[in-house]
Amino acid sequence: MGKFKKLGIILTSTAFSVGVLSPITQASANVKESPEKIEIQVASTDTKVSKSMLIKQLHTLFPDKFNFVSDNEFYTGSGHYFRDDKTIRYDLSFYKTVNGKDVNGSFTFKGDGLELESFYYQPANIAEAVYPAKYSEAEAQKFAQNFLKRLENTENYKLREDGLGLEYYVNTNRPISEPITYSFVYSPMHNGVVISDEYISINVLANGEITSMYRNGESISSKATFDGLEQKKDAADILAQVRDNLAIELRYAIDYDYQTSDRRAKLVYAPVTGFNGVHALTGQWQTANGFSSQVPKTKSVEKLSSQPLAPRKSDMTIAEAEELAKSLLKVDSDKEKLQIDMVNERENENGETIYSVNYMYVYGNSSSGSSVEINKATGEIIYYSDIRRDFTNTNKTPISKDAAFTKAIEYLKQLVPSYLHEYSMPIDEPAFNKYSNEYYFSFPRIVNGIAVVGDEISVNITSDGSLGSLYTNKQKIDNWPSVSNAIAIDKAKESYSQALELQLQYAKQDTDDKQHYNLVYSPIYGGNLYNQIDATTGKWLFNKEESTNKPLISHPTAANELNYLLNQNVLDVKDPANFNADTAVTKGEALKVLVKSLTYYYGYYGDEGDKQSFNNIDKKHPLYGVAEQAVRMGILKPATQLDVDATLTRQELAEWYIRALGLEKAAKHGDIYKLNFADANSIDPGYAGYVALANALGLFDTQNNKFNATEKVTYADLAVSAIRLARAASEDRGSRNYY
Repeated sequence: MGKFKKLGIILTSTAFSVGVLSPITQASANVKESPEKIEIQVASTDTKVSKSMLIKQLHTLFPDKFNFVSDNEFYTGSGHYFRDDKTIRYDLSFYKTVNGKDVNGSFTFKGDGLELESFYYQPANIAEAVYPAKYSEAEAQKFAQNFLKRLENTENYKLREDGLGLEYYVNTNRPISEPITYSFVYSPMHNGVVISDEYISINVLANGEITSMYRNGESISSKATFDGLEQKKDAADILAQVRDNLAIELRYAIDYDYQTSDRRAKLVYAPVTGFNGVHALTGQWQTANGFSSQVPKTKSVEKLSSQPLAPRKSDMTIAEAEELAKSLLKVDSDKEKLQIDMVNERENENGETIYSVNYMYVYGNSSSGSSVEINKATGEIIYYSDIRRDFTNTNKTPISKDAAFTKAIEYLKQLVPSYLHEYSMPIDEPAFNKYSNEYYFSFPRIVNGIAVVGDEISVNITSDGSLGSLYTNKQKIDNWPSVSNAIAIDKAKESYSQALELQLQYAKQDTDDKQHYNLVYSPIYGGNLYNQIDATTGKWLFNKEESTNKPLISHPTAANELNYLLNQNVLDVKDPANFNADTAVTKGEALKVLVKSLTYYYGYYGDEGDKQSFNNIDKKHPLYGVAEQAVRMGILKPATQLDVDATLTRQELAEWYIRALGLEKAAKHGDIYKLNFADANSIDPGYAGYVALANALGLFDTQNNKFNATEKVTYADLAVSAIRLARAASEDRGSRNYY
């Protein structure tokens, strides 16, 4: 069995559905978890859709767009469907090099009518989409609107001005060498009310290229029925009803910094109402399992075990991990064959060693695969999902909720016993999927007597009582804010009450009647469905007004560039309004800007056994990740010391830029370049080639034909030149990979 060990970061998220897309870190506890999207391949003999049919449909939707791709350069599969959606999808893709640059596209068509469900396209020319943008967001919206008209059944789709709740609270940078992308979300309307469960998202580059599209939900059937607006209750009455039943409590929320991989816990006040909205006609409460006349309430925390339990198997071996996976994955029928492909070994972000057992089921002409994640130290399950449900018959008469809960507890004691003293019985009602007859239980982690949002053990029990899935998401947090620092709950509740608004929308429930749309009043707080209050400051975690009115950096010549870097999280400034951009920048701060300008910087930790590049920059140093990433990108070379606090000169920055572009070999021959600057004698001969190339590429401004090689680089200088570097890197895309 192969063994592969690598130190890295595994980023995971869970998708939820309640009529809008939920922010990753702010998902409400009473939201129903969507079934895992496992593709089930269809045998080619079972489909009637040919490659030529897909290509014809592509050219119909994109006339003259992809004529540079010949038919034999397209690739397609046999088709696939999902466990909860039997409609067959067909994929069409291409990959080729055009004028030395990689170009690729992938398209998914759905159903007999080959409706375009999604596509992604990477064009050859993206330089015009890098800052400064060729087209504004308003102009890009027109391109998106025109494309929307080409898609079937989109006549009643309107732009979502509220962004469909896509505020993800993820504070990370987007490389400025990548094209500026505008995103637009459209949802169908009925009687002037948005249908929340369905939408089409379209991404447009700042050069006018439409590069991706995704359609969520089915086209509205002609048999669909809708609650009438004339029967809805007065919004003021429903608002009073929600206020009267508003309840909040203290919880911890995990705040993840994707640039440094640091995690910290925030103490928040969160709603614990157990409902997502109110039926606009009946006044019933909308829950994860339909409508209820009774106000759903959350339960108090109750630990699964009062005392720590011994781990399932200490210091598990690879062979034992494989045997555990086999016991979970075994099949009883001769029609299916289990195939273990490999057991990988890695270290996760908590510093734990994890076995990943990769496997495949082969049945007939089809196959499905996934992996089982196991903690080496405890022999306990981190992740497991039973994909046998995709190709075997299951009992369609579900066991009771109580019986399913008993089964869930049994599996927890069997597979993750050492976690139980840190986790609680469910505080929300379990979700029940009527399509698959399965129950979803969430067991939240408990710290200082309160629940932790985003840290739970999730268990799915199938209709016959078997384990459908188990996921353990324990976060390593060193410091938990003291509950004693929280503001008074009455003050927080008053803030919630004042910020409460209602949004009217149509939504389908998970009922036998799949064609009816209910009219629902959904509560939002400060313009966001999942907003929460920081319990230590009393401020909202998401403030739309503050996020759209950030303080600006003032500067006579570089204001636009500085503020662009600030808004892209490339430049870190604590007080923008009072920031002096003419201050000399240190090497450490300049490296941060440069690395984040060219990469998605999540913090670089290297492989196990890697030597640190600088003796004075170890893993505890705040700039360790930046320095190692700069070495990895070729900007820096390993050395005894790296003086991150020293100011940076223009000739030193020129060297970094040329090395970042992969032109160091040409720059080393400084004697072949003629420098026509009036102050050429002040340029260190070792930097001559770098300065010459940087000047030829237009990366630096000069004054009175002087390069001023030994002058200090200011933040304003850095902002202007870094953006020029990003454009140069974008134009050279394909010859240099920074990631």
